Amino acid sequence: MNVEIKGLTVNNQYFTKTELLRFCESEIATGSAPGWKLDVYRFILDFLGDSTTIQQQTSGTTGAEKTIELSKIAMLTSAQNTVDFFHLKEGDWAVLCLPVQYIAGKMMVVRALLAGLNLKLIHPTGTPDFAGIGHIDFCAMVPMQATHLLEKNLWPNIKTLILGGAETGSDLLAQLQQVETQVFETYGMAETSSHVALKKLNGKDVEDTFTALPDVQLSTDERDCLVIETTYLPGKIITNDRVEMVSPNKFKWLGRFDNVINSGGIKIQPETLEKQFEDILQKTCTVLAFPDELLGQKMVLVVETSEKVISEEILEKLALHFDRKLLPKAVFFVAEFPRNKSFKIDRKALSKLVLKF
Repeated sequence: MNVEIKGLTVNNQYFTKTELLRFCESEIATGSAPGWKLDVYRFILDFLGDSTTIQQQTSGTTGAEKTIELSKIAMLTSAQNTVDFFHLKEGDWAVLCLPVQYIAGKMMVVRALLAGLNLKLIHPTGTPDFAGIGHIDFCAMVPMQATHLLEKNLWPNIKTLILGGAETGSDLLAQLQQVETQVFETYGMAETSSHVALKKLNGKDVEDTFTALPDVQLSTDERDCLVIETTYLPGKIITNDRVEMVSPNKFKWLGRFDNVINSGGIKIQPETLEKQFEDILQKTCTVLAFPDELLGQKMVLVVETSEKVISEEILEKLALHFDRKLLPKAVFFVAEFPRNKSFKIDRKALSKLVLKF
């Protein structure tokens, strides 16, 4: 892909490529800007530098977390796919409210560089501050950010929003039906330079399956985990995500293979149960595996709530809908789940926390 980056508009100020490089270098040298902004400027310098690749930390979708090298051509091709799909054009407003340490944040910058978008930088917190920003054509968030904005009645005027990094919970999904923004859940990872499939979450054409973008081929391995091939990646990407293929280019995400619980020979996919539990309890739920002498592993349920709730009442509600073998052996309550820097629930940290109870 032969692309010439001419410049970038940041916070409504246009910089030629030369001016942009000088601006980023100056801001980094003085160090007066907040750290999160300096991270953006460092990435811009890195991406516009002479190297053909950048280094990126993975999230563990294809194996253990590690640092990989991503081709800048692959990132630009992925960005072009997104620009084409959403019909983004030069001058459209985009907002970066995600950390650029992660691929989702980096790709918002790359899309702006490629398409000539007007990029607004916002502190990447759990509740991004959109005050003073009018119409936004395109934005990316994690589900927790969207949830906080809705809960605080701070939903901005966004035309198109993509959500990624974690599954969209049932409560958030219900709230999204009330907004005019067209919202898509993404499927992708660092190894694929952001998303390779999308699922419409609201509106008349809502979907319950992910659909691959053009030039993306899907298959599964012997574990029923998704295998991805694209025209811009050097080889097959073998994931640890268990899926149900609905058609050659559509799938339902079931959960992580490495999260599967084997309880007395019964294999349980936590993410699938979590969504069903949340529909019933109307609270954020996480299913964990604890060692058990009889079963090998036992399933426990952790509910995110600061309210006083009796575990027996939770089990009674779930027993109306599930076979006894799929009921948790214990229920715990945590006021706020630990989350990592990309706002995903940290299952390992949560397990350690609950084991102290």
